[in-house]
Amino acid sequence: MRILIAEDDFTSRSILAGVLKKEGHEVTATINGAEAWKVLQQSGAPALCILDWSMPGIDGLEVLRRVRTQQTDKPPYIIMLTAKGEKADIIEGLAAGANDYLIKPFDVGELLARVEVGRRMVEMQASLVEALQKNNEAISAAGRIQFSLLPKHFSAGDQKNFAWKFKPCDDVGGDIFNVVSLDADHVGLYLLDVAGHGIPSAMISVMVYQLLNPQSGILVDHSADPPHILEPEAVLNLLDTEFPLMRFKRHFTIVYAVLDLVSNTLTYSNAAHCAPIIIPRENDLKILTVSGTVIGVSAFAFGQETVTLNPGDKVVFLSDGVVESRNANNELFGEERLYQTLRELRISSSIDDLVQGLYAKVMKFAGTQPADDDISILAFEIKDEICSVPQINSLI
Repeated sequence: MRILIAEDDFTSRSILAGVLKKEGHEVTATINGAEAWKVLQQSGAPALCILDWSMPGIDGLEVLRRVRTQQTDKPPYIIMLTAKGEKADIIEGLAAGANDYLIKPFDVGELLARVEVGRRMVEMQASLVEALQKNNEAISAAGRIQFSLLPKHFSAGDQKNFAWKFKPCDDVGGDIFNVVSLDADHVGLYLLDVAGHGIPSAMISVMVYQLLNPQSGILVDHSADPPHILEPEAVLNLLDTEFPLMRFKRHFTIVYAVLDLVSNTLTYSNAAHCAPIIIPRENDLKILTVSGTVIGVSAFAFGQETVTLNPGDKVVFLSDGVVESRNANNELFGEERLYQTLRELRISSSIDDLVQGLYAKVMKFAGTQPADDDISILAFEIKDEICSVPQINSLI
């Protein structure tokens, strides 16, 4: 191990260096704090330092304080060498960031014992840093995979009619959503939010995502002839059975809907998720309030409703991370601010502009306040002219 010694007394410096070299350590010996500080600024700085407390110019305590103000993932282990045996002095050194201390005149056995403790601590810290780095890399990779599962912008004719925005509060999130083609005339779309954050919530969200594809049988019964599209409430009932709270220890909310591209009807069922919002061109917003309890508790019926959409209507699905975003004053963005934002954006905005505009409004409201929940927005619009049916593919 590389060890730095800062000691102005020749005899003490020689004894320290000789004993540590004999034990196989690589030793750099300096005569004052200024020289020691120069060594610590170089690349590959020593992992352990023995600093004499009292030296002319820059003393050991000042070197210690400078080291502890540096931002590094490999801070050195520092032993203060001092003739000061007073408890107050020792406390001062430890409070400044010393890991250990050795009182002059020192015993060689005690010196080696304290250096050995330092060596083990340095190795343990290096192992923890390496493990943390690998863990962070794995989480980042998981976040990229999760993000790749999200749908693309879909279009019918020359106009885009689906748009989305996703902002996880961590590298991975508990929110996920998708748009899937059920048959030539029907599209399924959903947005779900698993309780909690991080890897456990993300794993459940991906499991649900994998299940909610047209080939699994949970959205479309392919054993029927012709294949039968399941009602949204039936889909939620199946999810409630597949993801019991007692098994997964986490519940989730979800809104699932089937859009009939011919009749422009939307049939939805909601498991305690944020209510979808219809934004007509002229009339006021329509909040789709039919809802049941969360997935996993099998407590109440989820309910189902079918609504007819008109040309020019926009429909927005979102997670509670939107309305529960907070600013520096701990104020919520809230439903009223959400509704007013959608009213302001509906007239001249395309569906893309509306989604981006809502997201920008939430971000501006939050300012520098970090998000404590994922933010998800999924929206679509009914075009003024019915064009050919869009071909929508799930990204399973």
